[in-house]
Amino acid sequence: GGDSGGDSGGDSGGDNGDSRGESPAPLLRRDADPRIYNDGVTFSETLRAMQAAQQEVLQRRKRHAFMVAPRPGARSVVSISERNLLGVFPELSLLAGASAVPLADLVLAFASAELERLKSRDGAPGFAKFADARLVTGRPLEAALGINRYLGVGDKSIWLGMGRGLDAIRDEFAASGTEDDLVCLEYVLEGTAGCHPREWQHSGGKQMDAFYEGREEDGRRGRPLSYFVEHPQAREAALLPEHVVALRLYTTAAFKSINDPLRNRSGAHPFPVTVAFINDGIKRLRAVGAGAADASERRDFWRGLRNVALPDGFHQTGGTEYAPLSTSSDLEVALHYSDAAQERLLFKLTTASFLERGASLQFLSAFPGEVEYLYPPLTFLDPTGKVETITTTCGVKFSVIEVQPRI
Repeated sequence: GGDSGGDSGGDSGGDNGDSRGESPAPLLRRDADPRIYNDGVTFSETLRAMQAAQQEVLQRRKRHAFMVAPRPGARSVVSISERNLLGVFPELSLLAGASAVPLADLVLAFASAELERLKSRDGAPGFAKFADARLVTGRPLEAALGINRYLGVGDKSIWLGMGRGLDAIRDEFAASGTEDDLVCLEYVLEGTAGCHPREWQHSGGKQMDAFYEGREEDGRRGRPLSYFVEHPQAREAALLPEHVVALRLYTTAAFKSINDPLRNRSGAHPFPVTVAFINDGIKRLRAVGAGAADASERRDFWRGLRNVALPDGFHQTGGTEYAPLSTSSDLEVALHYSDAAQERLLFKLTTASFLERGASLQFLSAFPGEVEYLYPPLTFLDPTGKVETITTTCGVKFSVIEVQPRI
């Protein structure tokens, strides 16, 4: 089946591309005459081929826990003739996803390419050894109580600080920020996008607000903070300048100073007002997703971690992530975040609507190529029971677990 302009089995009522104005052939029915249908193939031959293909899809799904859809825009392997038959024979509906591939295939291909890069760079592969570190998560109760309880300064102090706005954020960083934190704060508040020369190690040597690998620029270069505050997505989510500054800061190297105290839980957080604006800003940004075409459709997101294991009992009870939870809609980005490690943990976050999704930060992120979706602190990760272990020929192990996020 080529394109619909040349296939008489196209959509009913559509234009068949014939200037004579003839009506397109009707869709097949179960009692259709089993003669030549189109492309010189009989109805029965097409049906038998589809039944065989469906069996192959079933076998692949038995062998692999996770199947991954192709990137958006990839051409479907199902022809127009077959799509018509899918409407007649709903029992063949698995073929609609026949172009999906096993996650294991993509992971092994990534690991193979990574190994070649390491060999060319260092002469021999070198993976960081597993140190039996455990991912720190909390109980469902902690997710229900809200973030203010874990910042260690009291609700009223946080409310008063949020009332002071940007001055409170500045004071927090002046009192407790590292040298890198202060560089990032100055850049976000006073700098212009894409005009800081430093290449940041945590991002793989990239500059802030720079576009790489052929990605099209979005017009931010040389623009001040007001560009992001006035962005259509910021307006749609009713973000204040404080939300934008806090979220921009989180996408810089300052994320470590924000995350570590939340996970360590040792005393008062040094940036409570900043965290409060991050938390509130993420939840407001879900309003942008409410108007998207896929607002009520299933979407998957990925998070890759290196050399950490799940805490005991996580598969049965799940866990609460204390810090903001970074994910990506791009599987390859998540795999890069787990690279160069012997043991890797890959979360698949499956969502049914925009209310279960993190906020897309691409429009304001200092590293827009990461296609980041950020979940608020205290997101609960509820395991679905789907897991898979993928091991490469050089001994690198990927542990994959599917969870449903609860915000």
